[in-house]
Amino acid sequence: MPSILIVDDETIFRKGIRLMITDMQSEWVVIDEATDGAEALDKIEELQPDLIITDIKMPRIDGIQLQYIVKERYPHISCVVMSGYNDFQYARESLRLGAKDYLMKPFQREELYALLAKLQEEWLTEKRPNTSSGMDQQVQNQMRQHVLAGLLTGNVHHGEEELLENVGIQFPHAYISCLIAKLDRDSVTDERYYQLNPSLFSIYIQQFIQESLDVSFKGYVFIHHETEVVALINHEDVASINADMERLTNRIRKEIRVQSNFTLTFGLGSPAKDLESISKSYKEAGLALLYRLVIGGDRLLSNEIVAEMKMEKHDWHAADWHSLNQFVQEGDLPNVQQQASLYVTKLCQQWKDPEIIHQQICKMLLHFYELAVNLAIVKQWLQNTDVKQVLVDIYSYSSSKELIERCQKLLGDLTVCIGNRQKKMVTSPVEIVVRYVEEHYAESITLNTMAEIVYLSPSYLSSLFKSKQGQSFIDFLTEKRIEKAKSLLLYSDEKIQVISDSTGFTNIRHFNRVFKTITNRTPSEFREGKSSTGIEPFRVN
Repeated sequence: MPSILIVDDETIFRKGIRLMITDMQSEWVVIDEATDGAEALDKIEELQPDLIITDIKMPRIDGIQLQYIVKERYPHISCVVMSGYNDFQYARESLRLGAKDYLMKPFQREELYALLAKLQEEWLTEKRPNTSSGMDQQVQNQMRQHVLAGLLTGNVHHGEEELLENVGIQFPHAYISCLIAKLDRDSVTDERYYQLNPSLFSIYIQQFIQESLDVSFKGYVFIHHETEVVALINHEDVASINADMERLTNRIRKEIRVQSNFTLTFGLGSPAKDLESISKSYKEAGLALLYRLVIGGDRLLSNEIVAEMKMEKHDWHAADWHSLNQFVQEGDLPNVQQQASLYVTKLCQQWKDPEIIHQQICKMLLHFYELAVNLAIVKQWLQNTDVKQVLVDIYSYSSSKELIERCQKLLGDLTVCIGNRQKKMVTSPVEIVVRYVEEHYAESITLNTMAEIVYLSPSYLSSLFKSKQGQSFIDFLTEKRIEKAKSLLLYSDEKIQVISDSTGFTNIRHFNRVFKTITNRTPSEFREGKSSTGIEPFRVN
């Protein structure tokens, strides 16, 4: 029997609708009521109703926000909205979100009955087909989430277009920009924030951005971390990207502020020309977003903003910056600690405004965070915390002594990490990568993996490798794998599937395609081509 959850902050309406449905003597059963969207979400998770009848204007989570979240989490649940005459524009928004219909308050019993009869017929029709295809779609959606996350970490490269196609991801245009959206925590009261699961804000933001993208842009929006929503946006014209993103984010921020009474800050990375560069765009967007702690939120922060901040940063005590930066990179711990103390002391003497002092120190630490990112030693430096928490903590210190000690500790730890890294880099990083590939070609190897081993950023290692070897890391790895595969094809009787697996290819189709691209023959043709190679293939008698 189909079930209904009624959501309205006025008891008289909830009880009245329940009584109407009971008197209807149909298959519909009212399984519970909720006073607002927040309470409704708890009951939806527990009871899994088939239909939600909800008012629009309610405290905490209203009807529009509730529909965004239900659409993301429970796409199989239908919604009907109730609205007063003055709320018609919200009812229209609900229909755009997929609501089955709306009821204008006050509505007649016959209107409700006719609507429920129509929905019951639809419900029975939907229950008849086999559900296996729905399960396949669910699996594809889960795989798409993993692949999108892999693009951010650099674990999906240009040789895996087929993987993207299999999960329904397409980037038809030349450029891909990474946009990160985060809730401005100070725009939400503690009571509202802690009464709800923070992930609900992210779900709402995700749906809101996706709806906005669908109007003008091709892209994919997903929740990467609990409080971080990422959009990968596909562009045709690189010249207009920044202006397009400015207009898009301004519109989203304005509409969310009006409809939901909170604000967002966006971080934008530079446009990527290929799949492997998406991780760089993601890192740039994340770094730009950090500057919210310095200049405030409710805006779009991009590389251009960061560049301006860097210029301001270097204008302040330029001599101190030059010396401090030099000592850190040289691994000179005593001078780093002395220079850090001098820098903070000068700040406190020059400025009487604690806000300015904190801002300048945050800018300085962001500079060294960028250095750590480029050297791929962030984890070794910050251990069990992250730079966001470090910057938040800076604002909690109220004495120059505390600030000096904290900066000395942070920069001292970074100096030690750089010193340790330099000791391990006696051998050329490219030589280490080449040797590793030759020994581990059969394993899963990515540019990110190599970058961590040689303590370099993936982008820098990629550039260094190509300049030293004359080919990209991916081409080198593929070439080594194909060389070994050719040898196994000629001198063993292993099945081609086994050879594909033992040389590091993810699947036989990918192996066949790459092999033919490089040798102009399929593996089977190569194995049987002894007349052209002059080599007798190995056979077991």
